[in-house]
Amino acid sequence: MLASLNGTRYELDLPDSTNALEKLVELSDKAIELEPQDQLVRIVHAWRFFVLNQKEKFLIEIEKALDLNPNSPFRIGAIGFFLSLYGEWEKGKQLLDKAMKQNMGFPSWYYGATTVYYYRLNEFEKAYEEAIKYDIPGLFWGPMLRAATLGQLGRRSDAEVQIANLKVLKPDFESKARYLISRYVKEDELVEKIIEGLKKAGLKI
Repeated sequence: MLASLNGTRYELDLPDSTNALEKLVELSDKAIELEPQDQLVRIVHAWRFFVLNQKEKFLIEIEKALDLNPNSPFRIGAIGFFLSLYGEWEKGKQLLDKAMKQNMGFPSWYYGATTVYYYRLNEFEKAYEEAIKYDIPGLFWGPMLRAATLGQLGRRSDAEVQIANLKVLKPDFESKARYLISRYVKEDELVEKIIEGLKKAGLKI
């Protein structure tokens, strides 16, 4: 869990996250040594390769995590989330849909991946519907995704509120946009497509 917290600090560029990546690697190594058959441990260990942009190792480890319990209503959602964002969209979306159907209390960050799933297909109305459900106070990804979809829909005036919220939550977003988005979205063309939506919404990136 401590490895996961440090990984999140690094991925979201939170304050005082200078050594967070190193701690993620160190602690996930220690956890996998202590309990390699625990599914959460295996997911976090796989995630460290996601964070480090080591796709081959990530895919090997995430499959090991899935094999430990392919019917876990919560864990398969996390696996589907990261598989989706690393380009394994159909398999990831199937796991996310399964997790959402089986678990009424699933975390709303799942909607980050489902938003991007439809966004990449140019189904911007569906993407916006998913982005509305991404409701995590204090996190810039929600207003960022809503602004990008609204930009693609040509609803610039509606995007103004989202942009204002985004700038409050992440004042340096415009200067770090590609850097921040690519920490989760692992396809360069898709990162640029999200940037395109944000520019249409009115951001200066």
